[in-house]
Amino acid sequence: MEPDVTVFVVDDDEQARNSVCVLVSSMGGRALGFKSGEDFLREYRGEPGCLVADLRMPGMSGLELQEHLLRQERLLPVVMLTGFARTPLIVRAMKAGAITLLDKPYADDELWTAIRTALAQEARLRARHLRQREIRARLASLTPLERKVLDLVIAGRPNKAIASEMEVSLRTVENRRHDVLSKMHARTVPELVRLMLEANRPLSFVSTEDETPPFLDDGGPRPA
Repeated sequence: MEPDVTVFVVDDDEQARNSVCVLVSSMGGRALGFKSGEDFLREYRGEPGCLVADLRMPGMSGLELQEHLLRQERLLPVVMLTGFARTPLIVRAMKAGAITLLDKPYADDELWTAIRTALAQEARLRARHLRQREIRARLASLTPLERKVLDLVIAGRPNKAIASEMEVSLRTVENRRHDVLSKMHARTVPELVRLMLEANRPLSFVSTEDETPPFLDDGGPRPA
């Protein structure tokens, strides 16, 4: 297991909290428990992993904690647990990006499957986030003239039209276009367009096929 990946468990019920932590540990994972959303937020520093939270707690509820993380753009998927499922709360939780909402009491294998799904999505989203940062760093390295050429190139404007609009020579446009491709690590204009789409694509947790993160062996243990 990657040492920097953690399952954060937030539940005011100590027995329920410890039960989830024991399950994660038995599967070879690392878990940290917190008795409230406020305690979790005081300690959390953006570490990778996922959050398992009780929906109803004194003080900050699990749903309020989830929405707080969403506003802060924290890339932490949430598995919500509840003994008091109500349709409006379920809808709010799912709209805020919850991986799933499990009714208490739940089966260990059901919770572990949800945790595996959450960790897989977090790993995938974290990789996309790092990729976006890399592409945006390349964009930041462009001069104002190069950025203008880039914008016009991906808008489909031919070199002559770009030269006319920018009031520069055709040779200047050709040189800046070459520089843009080089700095962006792109070989073709379609590749350049794909990079720009990647850089601006919103990051969110969506339901996709289950993927197992690298630190979880597909042939490893499953809850009995």
